[in-house]
Amino acid sequence: MTAKIRRLAATLSLSTGIAALCAPAMAQDLGEPVPQLQIAYYAADMGPMYEQSARVLSEEWAKLGLSFQMQPVQFSSFISNIMVGGGLEDMAVFTVGADPDRVDPTYWLHDLGACGARRNGAKWCDEAYTEMVKKQRELVNQDERLALVHEAQKYFHDVAPWWPATNTVYGILWNSDKWDNVTSPAPVAAHEGLVDPWLSAKPKTDDRILDWAHYEDVTTYNPMAEEGAVGWVRFIFDTFAKNNSKGETVPWAAAAWEFTDPQTVKITLREGMKFHDGEAVTADDAVFTINTVVELQPPAMSSRIANLAGAEKVDDLTFNVKLKAPDASFVTTVLTYLFILPEHHWANYEGDKVARDVVADGAVIGSGPFKFKSWRVNETHELETFTEHFHAAEYDGVRRLALGQADAIRSAMLSGTGDIASMVLPVAAMSDLAAQNNHLDFLEIPSHGSMLIWLNNQKAPFTDPAFRKALRVATAKQRAAIEGWLGFAVPAGEGPVPVQLGMWHNSELPQVPFDVDAARKILEDAGYGWDGQGRLHFPKK
Repeated sequence: MTAKIRRLAATLSLSTGIAALCAPAMAQDLGEPVPQLQIAYYAADMGPMYEQSARVLSEEWAKLGLSFQMQPVQFSSFISNIMVGGGLEDMAVFTVGADPDRVDPTYWLHDLGACGARRNGAKWCDEAYTEMVKKQRELVNQDERLALVHEAQKYFHDVAPWWPATNTVYGILWNSDKWDNVTSPAPVAAHEGLVDPWLSAKPKTDDRILDWAHYEDVTTYNPMAEEGAVGWVRFIFDTFAKNNSKGETVPWAAAAWEFTDPQTVKITLREGMKFHDGEAVTADDAVFTINTVVELQPPAMSSRIANLAGAEKVDDLTFNVKLKAPDASFVTTVLTYLFILPEHHWANYEGDKVARDVVADGAVIGSGPFKFKSWRVNETHELETFTEHFHAAEYDGVRRLALGQADAIRSAMLSGTGDIASMVLPVAAMSDLAAQNNHLDFLEIPSHGSMLIWLNNQKAPFTDPAFRKALRVATAKQRAAIEGWLGFAVPAGEGPVPVQLGMWHNSELPQVPFDVDAARKILEDAGYGWDGQGRLHFPKK
């Protein structure tokens, strides 16, 4: 770690010296000074991109007369404390990944912005907007839904509670001497819930275990409680559907589904499926699972199951899911997320099912393409290929190496300890490693993953729309993409829905050019002023 990065990792106050040089004459009547603001971002375990991006962005914001304290936060802590825990102090610079189900606009509009939504860590609540984004989910007519999705984006854009800075270009680095057919899931990141590359890869040697150089993000193997490593756990617990790289939702554990009315979905399971203990997967298991999560309402699942009313069996392979209200996003966001628990391992469990330690109980049993073998915390996760699965991998298992830091992941890929890396290792580093080492290859994956600028909308100065809009105008998206991500990102479009989602993105939203002088003018017009040192002050009361 360089001395420069060590200084940044500690408290970093960006002085307002640059702002003082271009500050207007000192306002005669100043309010209180705007206090130093805290910027939270993913710590080094997620790579240097976040600290670099936070630094680049804050350098431009400092020209408004602001100073900042930088706060690196470990990934799992960020998710639990800030994204879903309501612990955002002032600001955050972080990414939300290009997960397959996020090709539906509901995640971007509702889950990150509706009043009371679990992942609304920016703590913005606007009843009119919330009504819009709830209603769009109920419109099964796609033209009507599309119009309301665009209207909600316009409303959001005008208020600016938070905004995207960049869209992420992901990558996969792998040992091409040992592995073949490592396929790209673009425009979705290499998420574990996808077929590509995890279930398509083929071994070229006698080493038939795919070693994934990663970090420790699993907190439990109980699928009702795990929130950070959802895709990894669903390697074990099959979902009913999957989203492919074209953004299509395709059958998986479910062979077919249909809406028999706006609030009833008839689902037919694939024939011949078995759990890892050899028992058959039936509609009884699916109905038991759905009714259990509806009854228990696990917090980690709340955003996906809130509209589920329950399920009822039709025959051995068929069941109906009842919804509280029509949900146009159900297939894309819920069927790709819901899992199947074996009723015979859960029905008689008398403790708290959500808090159950399934590893200790020997109950990590699903029907997915991999079986649980072992977990050594902060060391390794081992899964064995379930050869009776309908889409079994052509190798013997996957081993996730919890290496913690990007440097350790890099070393593992160079030494051959790791076979594949994605998501955590900086994309620029992956590209360089592949160019410099004959045994490594690299795939670039443009995506709808987004780096967001979050503000605490319940705290001054962020409660002031003028202040929020000034910050947005002074957001250096291009600098963040080039300097923060070393070119492996692109400046984001306007509004909460990524451009990469095609028709769902409202392309008619007004563009917000980067302009620090214009941002200062917004603040001045709103009554803010600067003292002789260039420090920004609130409007005088």
